[in-house]
Amino acid sequence: GRMNPERRFMQEALELAKAHAGRTHPNPSVGAVVVRGGQAVGSGGHAGPGSPHAEVVALAEAGDLARGADLYVSLEPCCTFGRTPPCTKAIVDAGVSRVVAAVLDPNPRVNGSGADALREAGLEVLTGFMEEEGVRVDEAYHTFFKKGRPHVHLKWAQSLDGVVQAPGRGYITGEEARRRVHLDRFQSDAILVSSGTIRMDDPFLTVRLECAEKPLVRVILDSPGSLTGREAVFATGPAGGPVWVVVPQGASHPTLESRENVELMRLPKRQEGGFAISDVLRLLREREVMALYVEAVGRLGSSFLESGFVDRLSVPVAPGLCGRDSGLSALEGDVLADGRGLRLPAIAWEQAGADLIATAELEGQCLRG
Repeated sequence: GRMNPERRFMQEALELAKAHAGRTHPNPSVGAVVVRGGQAVGSGGHAGPGSPHAEVVALAEAGDLARGADLYVSLEPCCTFGRTPPCTKAIVDAGVSRVVAAVLDPNPRVNGSGADALREAGLEVLTGFMEEEGVRVDEAYHTFFKKGRPHVHLKWAQSLDGVVQAPGRGYITGEEARRRVHLDRFQSDAILVSSGTIRMDDPFLTVRLECAEKPLVRVILDSPGSLTGREAVFATGPAGGPVWVVVPQGASHPTLESRENVELMRLPKRQEGGFAISDVLRLLREREVMALYVEAVGRLGSSFLESGFVDRLSVPVAPGLCGRDSGLSALEGDVLADGRGLRLPAIAWEQAGADLIATAELEGQCLRG
């Protein structure tokens, strides 16, 4: 059936927001449409920090036609002075008479006060219209403020029998599934792996998509202190993004400390070895990492699942068999403290070439303190 016009205009705003997803953090990804007499007369999306907000782009395109018009926006307009003046002022000055927002801005500096400012100026304001879709446009931004930590997307690729490293060290999965990994990396602010993965695969950890290069923060957990600085990731330079190496407190790492584009961060080591996932996430929260993509296998994958901080799990499964002796299995250790294993909620299965990708949305918990 035909979509009702209100939903259609909001859908357009959501699409505009999605178009820039992966490039806006720590700002939210937002889209806006100005509607007058049932026609869209201006639209825009936020392209990233330092560039104008979606509402301002849409209002500029609408010009005088914004007077008395409706504004559909995927997120409540901001009322704060950041790098740019507040959007609420621009909306009022343009003479807009009604604002429809999909979802309130979870940032405590806004959270409802943008809508209040517009109401006080005499505008009609509707919030929570297509709210779920509004959250999905930039889920990591919402997780960051609501749960007090980055949104965690955990991924590993495996053979049908749960082995994550193919004999002969080639890729387990085919081209289409690997392209999906790069899309997921693109949607992230940082990618996290263990130094064990670096030793085993020597990956670049960059985003490799046609016409979608972007620097990505590469976080490497090096609790054994085994990195030498000669690994491929260190040769990718600033274009690939900064490399943050997490080492135990008190560890010195002269070869890495002197490298440009490399930053050392120190955390206490747990008695059972490795770092506490909560410590790692607090460190990344301080750095405003909102979307974290974790490519982990073995112990680290189990630690993340057991920590309860995983929001999304993706497992590309290749139609091959490796046999136990040929390599690492996907998880080493419990995923729940009681040893009962984890029953995943509804899983989406999706075909990618010869591979199948399983994706589960989990109820990741909040990080307090």
